[in-house]
Amino acid sequence: MTGIHRPAVVGAALILFTACHTARPSSVPEGAVYLGLSSSGGWAYCWFDPSIQLNRCRTYSADGRRLYRFEHENDDDDVFLKYRGSGPVPQDQLKIDVVHSSRDFIWLQNDVVLLPRNDFEHQKEFVGELMRAGAKGAP
Repeated sequence: MTGIHRPAVVGAALILFTACHTARPSSVPEGAVYLGLSSSGGWAYCWFDPSIQLNRCRTYSADGRRLYRFEHENDDDDVFLKYRGSGPVPQDQLKIDVVHSSRDFIWLQNDVVLLPRNDFEHQKEFVGELMRAGAKGAP
């Protein structure tokens, strides 16, 4: 591509795709962001839970159904921990990177990666492989 960098084109296409998605279903929290979780898309939402001093993240299908991890269909499924470091991410820093997040991990715009507590080691290994492959810089 002459004169235009591939990342810029991909970014522009993603912005157009995101702008054209269907309206947020009422079952999805107001602050959720639209992601390409599947061919039909989906939603992600993270928040700081002061009662347990941890972060929680939930993903939803495009039509608003809550997505759970296999064999973890309860609210404990939505506790997420930092890939590196400890302690929760403050609410004002929970801005989801819509390009690099997935159903299995949440990449934040400040390059902090949140992983599900109930599958932490497996997802940590996977995200580490992504970073070594150059999919995204180390958080």
